[in-house]
Amino acid sequence: MSEVEMLKSLIREDYEVVDANETISKIVPMLEKLEPDKASAILVQENGNVIGVIREKDLMRGCLMVNPHETKIKNFVIKTGILSVDELSVERVARRFVEDSTPFVLVRMNGRYGAIYINDFLELVKPEFEGVKAREVMNPEVVTINEYETAAKALATMRNHGIDRLVVVDDSHRVVGIITGKDIIDRVISPKREARFGGGSGETDRSLSVMVQSIMSYPVVTASRSDSIAKVIDLMIENKISSIVVAKDSIPEGIVIKKDILESLVRKKAPAEYEVQLITKDVHLDYFDRTAIVEDLEKFMRKFRDFLGESVLFVYIKRHKENFRGLPLIHVRIKLTSDKGTFFVTGESWGVEFALHATLKKLERSVLQQKELLMDQKMIKRFYEEIF
Repeated sequence: MSEVEMLKSLIREDYEVVDANETISKIVPMLEKLEPDKASAILVQENGNVIGVIREKDLMRGCLMVNPHETKIKNFVIKTGILSVDELSVERVARRFVEDSTPFVLVRMNGRYGAIYINDFLELVKPEFEGVKAREVMNPEVVTINEYETAAKALATMRNHGIDRLVVVDDSHRVVGIITGKDIIDRVISPKREARFGGGSGETDRSLSVMVQSIMSYPVVTASRSDSIAKVIDLMIENKISSIVVAKDSIPEGIVIKKDILESLVRKKAPAEYEVQLITKDVHLDYFDRTAIVEDLEKFMRKFRDFLGESVLFVYIKRHKENFRGLPLIHVRIKLTSDKGTFFVTGESWGVEFALHATLKKLERSVLQQKELLMDQKMIKRFYEEIF
């Protein structure tokens, strides 16, 4: 079976379609029926045309800030790319997963739509990762929180690092759980909000001062650095989870999420001297702004090209609601994978330009530190060779 035929076999038409002018209260019951980590595509239609999709995480967070019985679905639409069935390839599907950050990719088929779900896709490409080790794909910068910290502290830490999950550790820094933004919403915030709107009683006495220990998910599914990514994929699918902690003697050494695996696949399918991937959320960039940003990023890559070797730069730019003197608060997350290792930095500032440059400076410092470290190691090796 050819690659295209295998991808076509993954297309499913079990999705929901909702009207953009309906209220978001119509979708909430759909989400409540889903099994944990079971993806379900919800397409948004306006005047007979599909204008985007709804992601569960955006909807659940939005429900906390607005009245779901009054706010229209169109306020939470995510515009995604849609692949034609005739242009399917493993690389293109992987890129759509990475760039759209959705658990499904939409496919247009002769006037109809279908969806390729992320677990089905990972199962298909799993053989390509039999010889790839977890240490080659994992993010070594594990953001942790102590089990006795509060849910409020967990939310603040997630926001500061631009992530949606934290590894929970005990006083000996051993892994004891995982906490996600959805955990906090489902177990703390939503019950209280439902009570305010006259819903069920639930655990309405909980507040954000509750300890992480009482709402985290456990036990944690872990892997070792030497385990294959194929095994990591199996663990994710079997346990219905989207991340695996890489640990040694229960001490966290890294974390692998599905997006890390897909980014690795993109690099493998389209090897290049260097590549820049730019993803934005709630940030409008016209042609000139986007071109200027990409030029800055490519200038950075050219500067370190000889040192980094083959490399890919993933840049995620997100807008927060706060404004200062007309400039929005911008969060930037950058992941650089290269022959010299993986670098991960985040930053925030007012306005896209300031936020991007501040984060790029952090990345440059990290790259230079690694460069100096490797130089020191070479000098030490040369010294010993000359002496002994």
